Amino acid sequence: MAPHPLDHLIGEPLPGGHWVFGPHESWLLHDAVHSTPEEAAHPIMAFLAAQRGLGITVAQLFEMFGTDMADGPLLTESTLDLNADLHPGVRYEVRGSVVAAMRKSGRTLGVFDLVTVRFDVLDPDAAAPAATVTNVYALPRRDERP
Repeated sequence: MAPHPLDHLIGEPLPGGHWVFGPHESWLLHDAVHSTPEEAAHPIMAFLAAQRGLGITVAQLFEMFGTDMADGPLLTESTLDLNADLHPGVRYEVRGSVVAAMRKSGRTLGVFDLVTVRFDVLDPDAAAPAATVTNVYALPRRDERP
C-alpha cells in the first residue's frame, strides 16, 4: 500500500496555543443549548477550546492538510472526553496532533481523505488533560482519481 500524502504529519505536534473564556461566554453557551447555567462550563466548551485555542485558524489547519475551505471540508465526527470541568477565567493550553490519515472514495464526495486530529485541553493545575477532543475531518480531493 502506498504511503498517504499526509503521513509526515502523523504524530507531529500542531501549532499550539492558549484559550481563556469568560463567565458570560459560559452563560451564553448554557443558554444557547437550554442548559441551566452553572459554575462549570457546558461540555461543548471543550470543543470550542480545541478550535479557538490551537494557535492557528481552522482554515490554516486545513491548509496544513492541503485543502482550502472553499473545497468543502467536513467535520464527520467529534468525540469529547471530559476528565474535569472547564471553568471561566482559567488559561487552558491546547495541544493538537494528527493521529491518522486515510484515503477513501465515495459516490458523493469522490476521492477524499479522512484525517483524525486529537486536541488536548490542559488545565495548568492538573496532571491529566481536562478534556480531549478528537475530530475526524473529510477533506475532498477533487483533483484525485479513485
